[in-house]
Formats: sequence, C-alpha cells, structure tokens
Amino acid sequence: MKSPIVSRTKGFSALLMMLLILGCATGPVVKMPESLPSSVKAYKTFTLWAGSPGMKRTGIYLNKRDVYTVMATGKMDHCSRGGCTNREVRPEQGWPLVSRVGDGKSFSTLPPGDNGVTLTALEAGELFFGYRGGELLASGEPKRPDFYMDDTGSYSITIITWVKDDYQAVAAFLRDLKQKDPQNKAVSDALVQAERISKIQVAANEASKAIEQTKKELQDLKAAPSPPSEEHEKGETPKPLEEPAVETKAEPTPLSVPTDAGKEQDVAKLEAKLAKLTEQLAQLEAMKKEFEDERKKSEALARELEQKQKAEQDLLLRLKDTSKVPPVIVIASPAEGSTVEIDRIHVSGVAEDEEGLARLEIDHNGKRVVEKEERPVPSRPKGSPPKRFDFRESLRLETGENRITVRAFDVQGLISEKTLTVHYAERRKNLWAVIVGINRYPKVRPLKYAVNDARIFYNHLVEFNQIPRENVTLLLDQDATLTRMRSALGTHLKNKAAQGDMVVIFFAGHGATEREVMSPDGDGLEKYLLPCDADPKDLYATAMPMAEVSRIFGRIQSERLVFIADSCYSGASGGRTIDVSGIRATISDAFLDRVASGKGRVIITASGANEVSAEYDTLKQGVFTYYLVEGLKGKADTDKDGTITVDEVYRYVSEEVPRATNQEQHPVKKGTVEGQLILSIAQ
Repeated sequence: MKSPIVSRTKGFSALLMMLLILGCATGPVVKMPESLPSSVKAYKTFTLWAGSPGMKRTGIYLNKRDVYTVMATGKMDHCSRGGCTNREVRPEQGWPLVSRVGDGKSFSTLPPGDNGVTLTALEAGELFFGYRGGELLASGEPKRPDFYMDDTGSYSITIITWVKDDYQAVAAFLRDLKQKDPQNKAVSDALVQAERISKIQVAANEASKAIEQTKKELQDLKAAPSPPSEEHEKGETPKPLEEPAVETKAEPTPLSVPTDAGKEQDVAKLEAKLAKLTEQLAQLEAMKKEFEDERKKSEALARELEQKQKAEQDLLLRLKDTSKVPPVIVIASPAEGSTVEIDRIHVSGVAEDEEGLARLEIDHNGKRVVEKEERPVPSRPKGSPPKRFDFRESLRLETGENRITVRAFDVQGLISEKTLTVHYAERRKNLWAVIVGINRYPKVRPLKYAVNDARIFYNHLVEFNQIPRENVTLLLDQDATLTRMRSALGTHLKNKAAQGDMVVIFFAGHGATEREVMSPDGDGLEKYLLPCDADPKDLYATAMPMAEVSRIFGRIQSERLVFIADSCYSGASGGRTIDVSGIRATISDAFLDRVASGKGRVIITASGANEVSAEYDTLKQGVFTYYLVEGLKGKADTDKDGTITVDEVYRYVSEEVPRATNQEQHPVKKGTVEGQLILSIAQ
C-alpha cells in the first residue's frame, strides 16, 4: 500500500536528489500493514541523507494538538574539510535528529536512547526534519556547504499521524507492529511511551465515570425520603412487609439500612468515596501535565545544547585555511563566575584540532586532576591522531574560589588554555532540620516503624549528606512532647534559621481529625499532628493543630522551608492515624494549601487526605519514607547531575509509593519555591 502522503518535489538535479529526505537507503523503519486501522490518519517513510544542509520538508501538515508518532533508525559520521572525525552518531548515543512544525524553532525529536516517541504538535504547520550539523545552515550561520557535504550515513524515518488523541488506539496499533517485529527497537520505544500515557488516560476516564456514577448515587440517596420515625407513627400499626417468595442469602447492600442513622452513614461513605475519586483524578491530570512539562523541558534543554553546538561549530569554522592554529577549547559547563551550593560539579566540554590532538589536561587550583592522552582507536587509520577530545569530569570543590584550567596540546606542539572560576558557598552550614518520630503513644495505638523512619532520615542528613549534627534536632518517642515540638519548631528554628538558610522538618507519627465547625477548609474538621503525650479526648490542649503549624512556619525567616509528613488523617485502621470522633468524614486537603501558603514553603505528605499512610513489616519502615530516602540517595536523580531536587524526589515517590501499595497511597506536594530546591546530593 502506498503512503497516503506523497511528495510533490520535482525537477531537482541528480546531485540534489541524493540530498532529499525522500528515498530509501536503509529500508523503512517498520513495515506497515496493508490494511490500516481507523485510528491512523496517515503515514510516511523517508530517508534523511547526510550532507543535506537545512531543514527538509516532509509534506506532512499538522494542526495544533495533533498527535503523531516518530520512529527512526540509522547512523551518521560527522565530517569536515574532506575527512570524518570518526564521530559515529546513533540514537542511543544522543539523538541528533531535529524537527520543526511550521515556522517554529527547531527542537530535539527524540530523547537520548529512544528510537521512537509519540508527540503532540504545539503549533500548526508543515513538519520539517533535519540533523544536527546539517540544520545549522538553516538559521543564518556561515555558509560552508563542504562542511556538511562530507558527512556520511543516513537516517530512515517513519511518521504516523493519528486521527485523535487516543493513546489506547496508538498503543494497540504499535503493539500489533511489535508482535510482527519483536526486535524492532523503534517500535518498542514508541510503544513503551504510548502505553505509559495510555494508562494515565484510561485511569482518568475510569475515574471520571466513577465520579459521575457516585454523584448520581449520592443525589438519589439524598433525594430519597427518610424512613418514618416512631414519633410520626404513634398510634398507628405499621403495615408488615411481605415475605419474599424465595429465601435469598445475599448480603444487604450498604445503602439498605432503613434508618436515619443508616442513611447518614451511607451519605458519608459516598462522600468519602467521591472525595477520594476526585483526588485521584486530580493526581492523574497532574501526571498528564507533568508529562507535557517534561517534554517542554526536554525541548528547552535540546535548544540550549543546539546553541552550544552552533557556537562550537562557529569557532571551528573560523579556523579555515589556517595552518599553524592552536586547538579550540569549548567549556559547556560550569559557567564562568558561577556560585554553587554543593561541593561537586561536572566540568564538560570539547577540545578540537584539525591537525590532531596529543593531550588534554585539567587542573583544579593548581593541581593536576585529569590528563588524557591519545589512545589508538580501531576505526581510525593507523598513525592518525584524534581531532577531538570530549571531556566530562567530576570535581570536588573547595570552600570559596575554585580555579579550573583546561589545557589542550596538538600534534604540532601548539597549546590552548581556558581558565574559569567557580565559587563554592558551603550549603551544609546553612541547613537546619527538626526530625520527629513517635512509636509509643501512652493514650493512642502505638506505631511500629515511625522511630525507624526518623532515625534513617536523620542518618541520611548527617552521615550521607554531612549536615553538622548540631544543626539537626532529633525528637523520638517520649522526647517528642507537645512542648518540645513547639519549642524546636517555633523557637529553635526561629532563632537559628536566617532568611537565606534552608529548613527541613520531618514528622513520622499519628495524625488525627476532630470536629470543628469553624474550620476554614469547608469540611468541618481540624487536623492535628499528635505528639507522644497527645490525649485523643482532648486534642485541642494536647496535640498540634495544622493551624498552629502554619503560624509556626510564619515565625521562621527562611524562604526555603520543606515540611515532610509521613502521617495521615483519615481515621482508617492500619495506618498512621486514629479515629477520634467515631464518624468517618470526607477530608479536604485545603489545610495543606494553608500550611504551604507563603514564600518558599513546600509540603510533601505521604498520602492523600482521605488515604492511609502505610508501614510494612517487610521494609520495617513506612512505605513513603522508605522510597523517599531511596530517592534522596540517588534513585531520584533523573538528570544525573549529582543533586536531587524537591521536584525530582516527589516525582520518584509519586511513582514508587502507589506501585508498592497497589494504588492505595498517593503522596501529595503543595507549595512552590523559586528556582531549584536541592534536598540531597547523590553519591
């Protein structure tokens, strides 16, 4: 079956025809079936040749929000001045393809390591494709056709456009393709990404349907007349109910209790169910938005990389027709004169020389830390020195000023040198923490592993991240009284933490709610953190209400405050919560917004307001804290920069905790901080 999208390009010469993206050099990425499902709008397969400057038209037109899948394979060698630099570029080594919709700016199509992805068009227009190097001439750079004509290789690309935003249909079609060609990496990568979005989409649709059904049940129940009371029936003999003709053993439904109290209980259950479903739907919508934000962030990073590569190419082009020219050094990171708060950075960049490089050196404060010499490469002709050294080295900084020098030597003995300065302001001295863990409650059901959670989090700060012990207050069991907690939070942190400092508060223990008509959250409940001496009969006098937590936070000057709570408030059994009133109610999470209000406050809780914060014997910890610390140790470091931010660790626990609890527990984050808020250093 021919492609539904047909190129109309005609009249080019034989040489230019070799540069067209339409063609068949390596064969199609995937063999499309003759009969296409109704979900496929169109598809096209073409070849993008090396030595092809600029962005090439595909003849594919997209509307804004159109969904399309890109699958590609192949390789190229980037060459210049009549010879290749042996830089073979494949998808898994960092994808060199770029695409553009309409007149928009070019962006990276696929993330590193993936040969397939499904995208949403952010604007309307024709789809263009090019590759890094070739597309350089499309944006007003110096005209050097010979710089690209020498490139070798090609990419085979297949594009599928879809009728609508239905990732179930997308995943189903890609799944069929994979069954026919299981070893096809492009199809497998595209399928993994489509299934991820499909699961979110399916769960959101199911949650929406369940919400509508629950609303209808709740409306019908409230509209149903209440059963007559004894007062209304005085003097009358109630008409007996007829016996059923056949005895049934079916249990009565929860909505069949013929009393006013039973009806109230049923209403409360449905309201609780509705609140939980609404919360889950909000979390799913947030995941969809986060996925879109990740893509935009990836595109922004790709544009930044593209600009750096263009700057590098510009420097190299200036060397044309010169004989005795020293090597060129480009340092991508860190930036000159930058100030960092962690003691480890990555120095990355490239050194290049057309005649060949002999050695690369990196000095830190006058001490040699890296010395890289030429080594034989099988793919390079014997006796031919490398023309390029890529470097990415991890350096541990000293407090204050750090001078980093990169030095390159070519085979002619010419030397180039670049020096930059980075300032390290030791972060650990301006971090203050209060950590609370309570197992033993004299008047409340005890917990098993809250103290263990607190100790592990404490050790992570002090041992793993080297925070001074005098900066961290640890309150366990009988030490975690209401008075001690108020003093540590409201007095100690107030006096110690300056505006530019960072404050971390961790609480592992019971939470509870109590009826409060004046609650500003709209649910008639006040929420409490329970110290060890809490009395469930008098929470007002013996526990810490969230309103007081918010006031305490207002006393702390720091504009970088993170509050982490492994507790819950639903009153359900089996979690870190107690039931004080005896009546289950729908809990609003508006109290978290109140506590997180103000500049620079972030709150991460172990579960949603109506969920249970679980602790497992197999882990000997609370599930949330276990994955929290695992993420802080390095598993949450998605960008591999050696630091873990609040957003990174929240993203990690948001995926791992629901998976570990069979979707019964979903962490929640409230509040924002300007810039990146680093919580830990990966080691």
